Amino acid sequence: MARDRRGRAERDAAAASAAARAGAERVPVLAALAACVIALLGHAWIYRFLTDDSYISFRYSLNFAHGRGLVWNAGYEAVEGYSNFLWVLILALFERIGIHPEQAATPLSLLATGALSLVVARFAWRRAGDASRWPVVIAPALLALTRSVAVWSTSGLETRLFELLAVAGALQLVEEVEAYAAGGAPRRAWAPWLFALATLTRPDGLLISGAAAGAAGAYLWGFRRDAVGRLVRAWLPYAALIAAHFAFRRLYYGYWLPNTYYAKVGGQTWWSSGGLYLQAFMLEYAAYLWAPFLTAGIVYHLRRHTGFVPLLFAAIVLPHALYVAAIGGDHFEYRPIDLYFPFAYLLIADGARFWSRGVRSTWAVAAGLAIVAFGVWQLPWRSHAEFPRFYASGFPGERGGDALAFLDPARDPVYRLPLLRNIAAQHQADVRALTSTFVGVRAEEHRLFLSTVMPEGHRLRQLVEQGVLPKDVYIAMSCVGAIPYYSGIRTLDRLGLTDATVAHSKAGAHRMMAHDKAASPEYVRARGVDLWVLDPVHTLEPVTSSRLLLAVKDAEIGADTAWAAPVSDSEYVLCRLPLGIERERARLPKLHLVPCGDSAFVRTYLARADSALRATLDRHPNDIESGRKLAYVLLVAKRYDDALPIYLSLVRVLPDNPAVWENLGVCYTGLGRWDDATQAVEKSIAISRDLGWTSEVERLSAKRDDIQRARAESARPSAARRATH
Repeated sequence: MARDRRGRAERDAAAASAAARAGAERVPVLAALAACVIALLGHAWIYRFLTDDSYISFRYSLNFAHGRGLVWNAGYEAVEGYSNFLWVLILALFERIGIHPEQAATPLSLLATGALSLVVARFAWRRAGDASRWPVVIAPALLALTRSVAVWSTSGLETRLFELLAVAGALQLVEEVEAYAAGGAPRRAWAPWLFALATLTRPDGLLISGAAAGAAGAYLWGFRRDAVGRLVRAWLPYAALIAAHFAFRRLYYGYWLPNTYYAKVGGQTWWSSGGLYLQAFMLEYAAYLWAPFLTAGIVYHLRRHTGFVPLLFAAIVLPHALYVAAIGGDHFEYRPIDLYFPFAYLLIADGARFWSRGVRSTWAVAAGLAIVAFGVWQLPWRSHAEFPRFYASGFPGERGGDALAFLDPARDPVYRLPLLRNIAAQHQADVRALTSTFVGVRAEEHRLFLSTVMPEGHRLRQLVEQGVLPKDVYIAMSCVGAIPYYSGIRTLDRLGLTDATVAHSKAGAHRMMAHDKAASPEYVRARGVDLWVLDPVHTLEPVTSSRLLLAVKDAEIGADTAWAAPVSDSEYVLCRLPLGIERERARLPKLHLVPCGDSAFVRTYLARADSALRATLDRHPNDIESGRKLAYVLLVAKRYDDALPIYLSLVRVLPDNPAVWENLGVCYTGLGRWDDATQAVEKSIAISRDLGWTSEVERLSAKRDDIQRARAESARPSAARRATH
């Protein structure tokens, strides 16, 4: 008995010592957690942005708040062009109280980001018990370091609200299932409600919720089968809410699934792209470094008989990752898989606790965590630091020039090392391949893109208010975000996100994320569209626009039937007219449309473009893009002598750009310098071949043959004259 009393006393003393240590750690650990939340919000502020796609949801919120229904074009057919029902309703509520969606979205997302960090910290804190609480800081600290978490703390999309609800639901489910397994029941079954809200926020919440509920049922079936019935009853509200939403969608929109599903996926799989997307994610965030900690975290839970934690996390992540791979990934950089970080980091923290069994092991664990943190930070930060400060569609894509240097391992002091160099090179190749099909497009590009379209939306509204465009003008375009939102113009989405007919049409042969379905000219004509925007994005083109230059050039050779209308000395509406010029002159009498090949228009336009570009170059002599445009203006105007010195300087600055070499060849052709023209085009062919641009090689080869034929034609009169003499 004395031995038993002594054992109890030792256990009591150990418990008291642990409790005292936990009490002493409480304040500094709480301070560290607060610092993590602040650091995460600061990191998020660096990346703050709104994506153009978020303005689709904003327009639905605006229409709903003002009594026009959950529709894209107010007063017309209902199409579910959003996939974030709850987010749209929340933003509509703010619109009702005078805070516009674009004003409310960022603060709400940042608030959800702070809440997510706190939810993760609360879960880790409550499960620490009397053990040291310092490992509680690990997951929030890693979240604060993670670019993806920072990026999706804003954007205007529903991403962070969805993650908050899904993660909170999962962590709450752990506590509820453990209560069931212990023979009791939770006082309130909140997890099904949180999962229901997550599913109303984003459709893949249905997969996540189903997987979580299935994991909970399977776990309880093995421990307490009598608790399975209570679990099912607790999930009945979830089933009722989601069934009601499906019924609403079917009755209101006519389909069981959002229109965006049919536009982007439509039952097709794209495993090659999706696998590459997941691989790029794992390489970028050095997920291979997580493995020892994740394994130790699983062992930690198995030994503590809390195996439902890793089971639930795996049940959520693995099927969802399979779904992401099946659909080809996402247009946005790692947006759907950003959800995985809280679960992975909580297991990493548990693995760190498992490995820390003494002073030496604790220091070794700290060193290992520092390596993980560096891996999580380094490549993502490089992608931000090296991203160009100008907008380029689908950057880096599979293109040359500056894009070849983006994320080049040779530029990084760490990733240029052996083995790491191979990892970084593979990651660079993955990013280039993905972005060439508009998969995994970086946040920086979305921010830069928005800055190019917002002014146009405001300008179009101004033209409507001035009567230049009628209030009921109908425009077909491929970019339905900020431009339709700010202009308020009725818009037909040529890619189908907000158009059911296009969304249910057949996809093109070449896969492009959310860009492989297209409205046909016949459909656009049948819908009564006034203007088919020539550019994928812009209705208005500045006088220095490359698109306008190409339209004039194409009209000159009879390759296109574009129309232009000046709305000021420096900007033009550039479009096709699906219903013909007579109809549009009656509909749009204040828009003075002329064919792009009209000689008077071309003379005026080229003079304005020349003047504007020279003025830009006077202010910015090293502006390469303006130099290229000026050279092309001179080329279109057939001023080959003036264009030649500019192209000769451009090939020195851009030696790997095939378009510059091609245009130099055109310039030499216009001057009759056939050998120089052939050599320039041959150089363009060689560069295109190195880049793997097969179709460009074929086109340029045909151009080279045309030069040879033109050379032969020019020689015939001389030969005839010699024969006469």
